[in-house]
Order: sequence, then C-alpha cells, then structure tokens
Amino acid sequence: MRSIPLLAVDAMRVFDAIATAKHAPRRARMRAARERVLEAYEAYEQAAPEVGDLNEAALTDHQKEAMRHAFTVETAPMTDLRGNLLKRVSVARCPFCGISESSTLDHYLPKEQYPEFSVFPKNLVPSCAMCNTRKRDRVLDEGTDVRLFLHPCFDAIPDLAFLTVRTRMEEDALVLSYRLTRPAGMTVRTFQHLQSHFRLLGLADRYRLMGLEHLGGQYPALRRAYGAGEDAERVANKLIEGAEDFEEAAGPNYWLAKLYRALAANDDFCDGGFEAVRVHSRPQ
Repeated sequence: MRSIPLLAVDAMRVFDAIATAKHAPRRARMRAARERVLEAYEAYEQAAPEVGDLNEAALTDHQKEAMRHAFTVETAPMTDLRGNLLKRVSVARCPFCGISESSTLDHYLPKEQYPEFSVFPKNLVPSCAMCNTRKRDRVLDEGTDVRLFLHPCFDAIPDLAFLTVRTRMEEDALVLSYRLTRPAGMTVRTFQHLQSHFRLLGLADRYRLMGLEHLGGQYPALRRAYGAGEDAERVANKLIEGAEDFEEAAGPNYWLAKLYRALAANDDFCDGGFEAVRVHSRPQ
C-alpha cells in the first residue's frame, strides 16, 4: 500500500487524440460526448479521493460503448498513454500491494459503470494482475459507504503505524502472521478503509508467503552476521539496519520493514532460528 505520483499529462488532449484516431462512427460518438466527459473529469478531480459517490455521466449507450472501446481496442495514442503510465520507475511495483510488478492498468472507477473515465489518466492506476483481478469492479462498501480500496494517486497513506506482523518459531519453522491494528489518533473510517483494502486484496497471506520467500534469499547474509561466534546481536542489528533502509524508501508501514523489525525482536530467530528459512536444493 503506497501513494504514487500522477502522470503529468493533459487529460482532454489525451481524449481528443484517442477520439481522432478512432474510426467513424465511434470518433463522432466520442466527440459528441466530449462536453459531458470534460464535466466528469472536473468532478472527479474536485472529489478525489472520495470519487465513489460520483454520478454517472449522462451518455447514450452508443457513447458509452465508444468510450469503453477507446480503452480496450487500442489506438496509437492509447498505447502511448498506457506505456507512459506503466514505464515510470516510481510505479514499477504495484501500489495496491507493494509486492508484484505493475503490468496492467486498473480502472479505479470501473469502466463498465463509469465509461466516461475509460481513458482518464487519473483513473488508470498501474497495478499487478492479481490486484487488478481481485479489485474487480467494486468501489463502495454497501453497509458503510466507505471506499473499499485506496486510490494510490490521491489517498495519502497514514504515517501512523497500522501494519503489524507476529513472528514465532515452531518446530524449526518460522511462522508469520500479518494484520492491521488501529493506532491511537486514527479515525474509525480511515481504519475501515485500510482494512477492506488489506482484506479484499488478500495481503495478509501474500505478505506472509512473499516474506518467507524473501528471507530465503537473505539466509547467507544472516548466516554471515551470526558467524562462528554465534552472535545473535549482530543478526538483530543487521535486521534493524535493513528495516531502517526499507522505512526510508517506502515508509513505516512497508511490509518488509515490519517483518525485519519483528524478526530483530525475536530472540529465537536471531540466535540461529534463521536456519529455518534456508532454501535447500532439491535433488535433480
């Protein structure tokens, strides 16, 4: 979970370029919808990040189809927009989960319900395939009207510590458990927003699995820190140093920073328990 910068681009110029590149009659339909699309763009920008309550633009069925087609059947301008959104180093890793490569564009407001935002750059969020699939077309919680997912382009991730991980050694195995806790000073609504994002994207289990995989790659460094003198304190200090680096780069709630902090405080792990993450070669 993290915020990402907006792409510096004129949204209406993008719209006009895509419309011009389309064949008739879709070109004519997009041009006829232009004024209402512009109004929708302005409403989105004014409401962001609380865009879940936006009214749908009054487009005809043919205009809606043309807007969706503008995204799904790419023209050169749409291909350029896709590339410009995805090729930035700042979005190489999916902002919804912070784990996988951003390989797709998610419509924060789904194009089926809001076709006016089909090619709106501020509604197109770089994401990994898993997050895009899990998010689907969901926007608001029906019971609370709280948005179900963070909008990486507009939502500021709270600096308060809300992500926690528990670690324990169990029969020579490392057990991890990620969860969210509401810190003092965080509103219930904000916490509900974070919780739904965390739960619906399955982040607890994904962080657990990727955490164990990551630690397998760190085993040699942990073993060197432990050394012949079996220095558990050196292992803990190495983990704290790693946590500080992650925090500086990605913030206090980055899932790997939390993992390193928790392991540094786990005496059993630091005192040789890290052997549990060693990746053994499989027989050929």
